[in-house]
Amino acid sequence: MIEFHLTLKIPSNKSRPVIEALRVLAKKARAESGCITVEVYKTVAVPCRIVYQETWDSEESLRSMIASHHFSQLASLMELSTEPPKCEFRFISDVYGLEFAAKVRNCTD
Repeated sequence: MIEFHLTLKIPSNKSRPVIEALRVLAKKARAESGCITVEVYKTVAVPCRIVYQETWDSEESLRSMIASHHFSQLASLMELSTEPPKCEFRFISDVYGLEFAAKVRNCTD
């Protein structure tokens, strides 16, 4: 899995239209082959920060998204950020459930 993680700082008077635009893009992304999840939210600590996160099943799917009009639209929204946007591609090699915590806490072998 790979996460595309984008954080924007948007003035409060412009956050509603940006969030709505991101929601529209999220809906389109969810329909794409390889897209696992999409989240759009405002941070609690700094309400003027908006986070957009997509999770993709493979690097190939992510590359297709980056080459698409979808990413061009995201790039246009990045330009509205009042500070440089934080854009990360998080490559996740392994995912574990609660069994990992149990193992660490010596509950199981």
